[in-house]
Formats: sequence, C-alpha cells, structure tokens
Amino acid sequence: MIIIGERLNSTRTDVLDALRRRDGDWLLGQAKKQEEAGAQFVDFNCAALLDGEIDALEQFVPLLRAGIGVPLSLDSPNPRALEAGLKLHPGRPLLNSLSGESKKIKELLPLIREFRPKVIVLCLDDDGLPHEPGKTLDIARRLAGLLQDHGLAPEDVFLDPLVHPVGVEAGAGHRFLRALEMIKADLPAFRTIAGISNVSFGLPRRRLINRTFLALCLERGLEAAILDPLDEDLMDSLSAARALIGREEAMREFLLRSRKMKLRSTE
Repeated sequence: MIIIGERLNSTRTDVLDALRRRDGDWLLGQAKKQEEAGAQFVDFNCAALLDGEIDALEQFVPLLRAGIGVPLSLDSPNPRALEAGLKLHPGRPLLNSLSGESKKIKELLPLIREFRPKVIVLCLDDDGLPHEPGKTLDIARRLAGLLQDHGLAPEDVFLDPLVHPVGVEAGAGHRFLRALEMIKADLPAFRTIAGISNVSFGLPRRRLINRTFLALCLERGLEAAILDPLDEDLMDSLSAARALIGREEAMREFLLRSRKMKLRSTE
C-alpha cells in the first residue's frame, strides 16, 4: 500500500496559517512526521493562497524536498502552479491531478510529457462525476490509454474513481467500491488510489468511518491512499486489513507494528 500523507493541504487552517507566515520550519516538521509515520509521498497543496500559490511553491518545494526522503505529491487545480512545482522538484513527484476534462488534458499533457511525473487520474470528464461505475470505468480506460500512449508505465498511473461523502449521498461509498472492483478487473496493471477522508465529510466519528472504508477498499484491490498517517488507529486498521487479506509480508509487518505499539504504551 502506497501512502500519500494528506496533512500539508491549505484547506486545513493550520497549514494555511503557516503558509501565510512563510513558516518553513513548521511545514517541514509536518512533512517529516508524515514520512516517519509511513508516508511514501507527502501531498503539498497551496491553492488556498490564490495569487500567492506559485510564490509559496517556489519557496517551499525545494525546502520540503531537501528536508525529507520521499517525493511530494504536487496538488493544485492550477496548471501554472503545477508547472512551477515540477520545475523545482528533483526526482519524480506525483502530479495531482489529471482528469478527463478536455481543458485539463490540453493543459497538463504537455507538462506530463516534459517532466515525466507519476500521475493521479481523476475519473471524471466534461460531463462531471459519473453516477454509474461503468461510466467511471470507461473514463479510466480512456485516460489510462492516453497516458500509456504518452510514455507512462502503468505502475506510474494512479486511477482515482473519486470518493464522495456518504453523508451527502448514501450510495456514494458503494458506488466507489464497485467502480474500484471494475477498474482492477479491467486494468490490473494500473494502480488505484482513493482520498479516504472524503468519505466521512460532515459526519460524526469520522475516523471510525475512514478506517472502516479503508479496509473495504483494500479488500477490493486498492493500492494507494491519500490519508492522515498520524492517525494511529487508521494505520493500525490498514496494517490489520493487509494481514487479513494475505498481502505479501503483511502479517510480519503487522506483528512488528504491534510490538512497537506495545513498547510505546509502556514508556
């Protein structure tokens, strides 16, 4: 399971405040904590700064990348901001994100060709969010083929069937799970990804819903997740679910994590 740490997103009040203060030490501290907790990428979103987004990326992408041992997931709806981040990021970041919207394809494909990032693909198009898993699969097929035609290997493409809040639409969780199953059956060489915390937006006991949903997604083949790696209950649930479904070395990892938790509780 590939973990993308979600905590450096400017929709969070503490992150936005730090960005406005230009507090690089705080931002780097949050990035390091997520890496230490198991994140293989750290999502970085400055979009709430609006006109200040590109300046913030230019200041903090080099700082974060030099201070942690994992790449960033450069997260923005603004192609110019993504370009600024890609230019300053050594190695291969995640580009978050491409979709099937014609404007997005036109703006982002040149960046993907030039910088060769790994890519998160949102399964929506000019008609908006699909309400049928079959339509989600059709979009996934089209975009997976497009990126492969542009030289990306399937393992560098993360297909996102898009998690929507179950508090808004009761069937949203089931629709996501069904679309996930269909994508994994039809496009097994490509990775799948989910923004786990989106499912619980607006509901009480969000952490309970998040970790239950994550376990359901894992059973259906999910390979990457954008989540809070500092949520120990969520990470415990992830470890236990992987062990239960027999992922390679998962039981050993679960036992090691359990021993560490036991030692920590006695300190």
